[in-house]
Amino acid sequence: MCGFGDKDRRPIDPPPVVRLFVSFPNGTPESESSIDHTMMTVHAALWSEDCKEERILVNNPSTHGQATGPTSSIMSLNPPSCVKTLAGSCASSAYLLRDHTDQRGIYFIFQDLSVRIEGAYTLKFSFTDLRGLISPSYEIVGGCVAAEAYSAPFRVYSAKKFPGMTESTALSKAFASQGIKLTIRKNLRYQRINDHPLDQMNEHTTTITTSTPSNIIKSENPDNPDNPVDDTEEFDNLSHEEIKRER
Repeated sequence: MCGFGDKDRRPIDPPPVVRLFVSFPNGTPESESSIDHTMMTVHAALWSEDCKEERILVNNPSTHGQATGPTSSIMSLNPPSCVKTLAGSCASSAYLLRDHTDQRGIYFIFQDLSVRIEGAYTLKFSFTDLRGLISPSYEIVGGCVAAEAYSAPFRVYSAKKFPGMTESTALSKAFASQGIKLTIRKNLRYQRINDHPLDQMNEHTTTITTSTPSNIIKSENPDNPDNPVDDTEEFDNLSHEEIKRER
């Protein structure tokens, strides 16, 4: 968990990933390379483990004022303030990328989501194509969520119970090699502390399926992810010359 400070952020890891599948009304899938994804977006919200209640706000303990003395204590009469339980960037634009099996797809990546308190949760993803919200005269005409999906349940740990980071997944490495800003780790530091099913910490790709709207615009020049640039790997080892200088 990331707590209530803004300086020490601990994002959900592996980063949640959503893949979009588009189909025609008769159920025939449409090729990702022919879809204009430039105005597509997905919003993430935090929900309970059973997907029945949204976990929007939590009381900020730092706002519970208290003054203590030798014989008495006084509690603040001001109500505690609330903050959002889910912190970070809750919206993601679409990317046309290749996964770790070299299959092309439309993905939404959430590499900056953090949860403030421990517990078991799910993430609800809501898909919207913003082209349907704007008229030809560039006036906002309305909006709707075209598709929704929930992630698998996952566990958020306190600092004392946290078992450690895992090695970055093959999917994260594939996206990082195509220019997505992700922190890539090579060393496995995870230690299982119990056998709870949520502690498996395997990466799942959440799928959203929607039908092609009648006014969909075909993209003649889809993104070209064939020039991999991976500048996100972290290296902890110092060179021999740096070690000598430190001594």
